[in-house]
Amino acid sequence: MISAWDFRRSRCRLHEAEHDLIAKAQRLPDESTSGGVERVLAIDDRVWFKVKIGEYRGAGGWVVEVPDDIPPLRWLVAGGLRRADSKDQDFYSALEAECRRAAKGSPAAVNSDHLLPQDIDFRRWRTEQATLGVVALQRVVRELICLPTHSSRPVEGTAHGQGLIAWVKSQDGETYLAIATEGFLDPREVAVVLSAVPGMTADDWQIEPGEMLGIHPGVGQLVYSAMLPPESLAAMLDDSAGGYL
Repeated sequence: MISAWDFRRSRCRLHEAEHDLIAKAQRLPDESTSGGVERVLAIDDRVWFKVKIGEYRGAGGWVVEVPDDIPPLRWLVAGGLRRADSKDQDFYSALEAECRRAAKGSPAAVNSDHLLPQDIDFRRWRTEQATLGVVALQRVVRELICLPTHSSRPVEGTAHGQGLIAWVKSQDGETYLAIATEGFLDPREVAVVLSAVPGMTADDWQIEPGEMLGIHPGVGQLVYSAMLPPESLAAMLDDSAGGYL
């Protein structure tokens, strides 16, 4: 039987994992809303739904027993194989037996507490959310760098009390990049911003004490500058919605 434990060592986001059962489970919210799901009736201490695709079988549902900082989510809590020729080894029969054993000694007929996400799962979820934040911020940084490449003037972006200004300028056969940050109180966030440029390291950047490429640091702003390698700019433009010049 496959449970959440088997996926905890995975290094990819679970919705991108190459497994048919996981891919099918991603459709559980929509199927539940449309009434196209089937309950696991034998395990009735909670509402679990069947997830079926090919020879694979799973159980998933809405989990509300979560820490305060995590919203209720739908989880695929267990999975296995359909064994039509063996009731004892068939996934749903085995899962029912497992939950009946877990309830032994209690008034309840079944207990599916052990199927719920554990602390390690919640830590994984928090890590994924932080990673998504990093990916989104770095995507914004790269787009801000690409825009002045097209317009030849500084481009500014702000969100949630934080701001970025980027300017790219070519001079004497070299390409200069300046990034001004405002409202980034955590140095790790600044590191995320500067590491968004492919092919560059922290050693490539320097803090400018004054005006740089037309950017005049204001109160609370820090300006970082670097020589922008052609291959770094090409890589960003290749991924940018605006494309090449």
